[in-house]
Amino acid sequence: MRALRTILQVAVSLLVVAAACPAQKADQKAEMPDAEYIKQAVSAAPQAIGESAGVVRIEKDGSMRTLRAGNNGFTCMIMGGEKMCNDANAMEFMHAVMTHTPPPDKMGLSYMLSGDDVGASNTDPFATGKTADNHWIVTGPHIMVLGPASKTLGLTRTHHGPGSSQ
Repeated sequence: MRALRTILQVAVSLLVVAAACPAQKADQKAEMPDAEYIKQAVSAAPQAIGESAGVVRIEKDGSMRTLRAGNNGFTCMIMGGEKMCNDANAMEFMHAVMTHTPPPDKMGLSYMLSGDDVGASNTDPFATGKTADNHWIVTGPHIMVLGPASKTLGLTRTHHGPGSSQ
């Protein structure tokens, strides 16, 4: 149960970081041409997934604008500087976190392979930056497994991630 909580905290942290980004960053993202945004967003997935994935852009008001329709069940986007390509269940999970509703009881998969991880707190889902006690981790390229299925992966009950000492 604790491993699931840790995974959920990391996912929530990513979304909170996205929501708490300074207006300047939001303005910089808005200035990025759609073609460049698509290129960067799909860099989160393996090429075979990214080339057929849909791409959405989160607008300043929190709505999602579709930049490209997909045909493989994955949606790529950039949230708070994090590039990700999510399957449908992971998108439901992200939506639940953004709307403060219970997440779906489904396994979701999120590719985050671009290597541009801005980091997240492994203990405080609402942290927007590293502090002395919030166990900030920058994981580099990774795949996130969301939902109840993550409990069966044999993860430890302690904090994990590069440089973890707990």
